[in-house]
Amino acid sequence: MRKQHLRLPALLLAVLMVLPLFAACSETTNSDETEQTAAVTADSVQEQIAEEEPEITRENTPDTLPADLDYNGETFMIYYSNGFDWTELIEGGEELTGEVVADAVFESNLSVAERLNIDLQYYPENSGNYGTIASLVSNLIMANDDSFDVYLGEQYGLAQTVTNGYYRNVFELPYLDFEQPWWNTTFMENLQITKDNRVFLTGDFNLTTLNQLFVQYFNKRIYGDLFGNPDDLYGLVLEGNWTIDKMSEMIAAAYVDLNGNGMTDPEDQLGYVAYKTFSAVDPFMYCGDVPYTSLGDDGRIVINMNQERAVTLTEKVVNLFNQQGSYTEDTSPFVVGGSLFNNGLMRGASEFRDMTDDFGFLPSPKLDEAQESYQNLVGDCVLFTVIPVTCTNAEMAAAVLEALNAQTYRTVTPAWYEVTLKLKYSRDLISSDIIDLIHDSIYTSFLFAYSPVLSQMGQVMRDLVTNNNTNYMSLVKTKEKPAQKMLEKMYKDLAKTQNP
Repeated sequence: MRKQHLRLPALLLAVLMVLPLFAACSETTNSDETEQTAAVTADSVQEQIAEEEPEITRENTPDTLPADLDYNGETFMIYYSNGFDWTELIEGGEELTGEVVADAVFESNLSVAERLNIDLQYYPENSGNYGTIASLVSNLIMANDDSFDVYLGEQYGLAQTVTNGYYRNVFELPYLDFEQPWWNTTFMENLQITKDNRVFLTGDFNLTTLNQLFVQYFNKRIYGDLFGNPDDLYGLVLEGNWTIDKMSEMIAAAYVDLNGNGMTDPEDQLGYVAYKTFSAVDPFMYCGDVPYTSLGDDGRIVINMNQERAVTLTEKVVNLFNQQGSYTEDTSPFVVGGSLFNNGLMRGASEFRDMTDDFGFLPSPKLDEAQESYQNLVGDCVLFTVIPVTCTNAEMAAAVLEALNAQTYRTVTPAWYEVTLKLKYSRDLISSDIIDLIHDSIYTSFLFAYSPVLSQMGQVMRDLVTNNNTNYMSLVKTKEKPAQKMLEKMYKDLAKTQNP
């Protein structure tokens, strides 16, 4: 975060200049009295400074945009993929309606438009989704269509176009201050192919980052019946001791074959439910702090899958999904109070608001207690922001994005995160601490983000879990060479676009 530099007020400066004169005013002046007078005076000045200098809070955190930026009413058009209906999070409503999030987004957009004197408009591409956005954006750029200044599209699709030369390197543009708290800096760094080239932006303006965050839900009634106070589970998390082994133990303890048929099915009391075994596996592949890639001496990404820690992680995750008490056909048993745990996205909390049983949020577990921190993966339908090469005023685009992210940070994120999530969805106070922990450990991996163009190497654990197979090294060996060749091709293609 950018440091705030406070100017020394003239009043304090004057006092500091006068204080040495107190001792010289009279030979009869008592030194103790002088010191007391000086202390009282200095305290008074400090109190006045405190009154004059407003406290920096989230709502008034300043940005570094020039105060005199004025674009004379110029139209600024943002194109966004809307197959999953992101309108509330991006445009808000057409007017104020009383809906907390939509109103906050509406007012944020209006504030930025007025501040920069622009006509801010949005174009929702309703046929856009993770599978179509790559071709939609490619068609527009190849046609040299300059109608749009910014695109928002799903990670899965846009990642496949990263080396096509479609997007501006934002490091070459002014106004974007990545030291500010509204940018997900580490997240963006993990998306870069080279240190000096960044095309994908994500910050508070991209509220889908929170929306698409994987979390683990738990049923408090079942936990209480089996283990005691549900707050103890929160305590386990906050102490850093929430691990895959702990989760597996609880899944086993929770399972009861209620219908006596010897099979794990929806009629039983289940330990864990997930929808299928593909996307539900992804957060577990990355929760164990396994560095699947590293940075070479030449600054390029190196794929490094052959690691003992990855083997251990795979064995534990495969067991968790395939042990008795885990059910991976759908998540409906959790909604009716039939499962201790459920794997889902943060946005899925809205589906549980009418549950009879209380529920709580948990991060994805660690591989072991020695792991430094939790890592919570963001799903690949998260929207990225890019400035296309067809944008006729990229500097203005940079200014608008800085302003949008800053204003979203100040007003919209609190509305979504603090109000909508904590007060409406969350049913207790301590889970707010857990949600903060989850938010602060948002994560993505280069391997995961670019998995579609790296022989699906970033999702190898899906196959292993689905087939109840712990032979991690064998599967990696079959994919390693194709993935390495694809990565080399990415660098070659990128070089062509940078040096045509």
